[in-house]
Amino acid sequence: MDLQSIISEVKTLARETGRFIAEQRKNFDSSRVESKQSHDYVSYVDKECERMIVSRLKEILPQAGFITEEKTIAQDDGSKELYWIVDPLDGTTNFIHDLAPYSVSIALRDSKELLLGVVYEVTRDELYSAAKGQGAYLNDRAIKVSPLSDLDQALIMVGYPYNAEAWRDFCLKMTGQLYGHCASIRSFGSAETELCYLAAGKIDVYFESYIQPWDVAAGACILLEAGGKITDYKGGNEKWESGHEVLATNGLLHDKMLAEMEKACIN
Repeated sequence: MDLQSIISEVKTLARETGRFIAEQRKNFDSSRVESKQSHDYVSYVDKECERMIVSRLKEILPQAGFITEEKTIAQDDGSKELYWIVDPLDGTTNFIHDLAPYSVSIALRDSKELLLGVVYEVTRDELYSAAKGQGAYLNDRAIKVSPLSDLDQALIMVGYPYNAEAWRDFCLKMTGQLYGHCASIRSFGSAETELCYLAAGKIDVYFESYIQPWDVAAGACILLEAGGKITDYKGGNEKWESGHEVLATNGLLHDKMLAEMEKACIN
């Protein structure tokens, strides 16, 4: 399988989808927004973009299955050797409110590992990409995580889960522990974009709970190829691929963040 050829086609697809999203934003109809659960929204743009992406990916790799956010196609049941993981519009709430960032996210993996990831951040025209063992890129420039090792100087990105009742105490504890003991704390509302910002050295730490594989896969591939590290909140792999617990850092800050999480009494 020629990953370079495949990723070139996926990058083109991500840009084309991003242009469609940008055009739709100009005359967006907020009355056509649906609620999937409390404070978790989907628009007609998400669904149409997913149909576009799936249609093209079928042509690129007809043998691959799919895991997609909007379920516009039958989901992979484990019978395929390869499958795509797609979030057509990561950061829907931002998109609805005309706030940056929001992105198109496409990853390919097999049963063992991520093979490629592409994330196109629409508002800044930034295309992040990586293929297994071939490095990470922002547009055509190679990227690496930051060299920062001092948590006191770290710019930390926090995602706040929709499942507020289950995660409120943890988020408040972590924010309280870090506030005043790092450079600053931010929350941008697009997990894939935040992972890419980490890969590019723009931020130093990102963590979030209760998200999904399509929120993580492409950005994780890019981050790992850029030299970063991603685990669950206890330093393992059990929960991050599902999105249940995602701690991502430049690698140098990982143990320090795990120590902070232990203090926040993670079960």
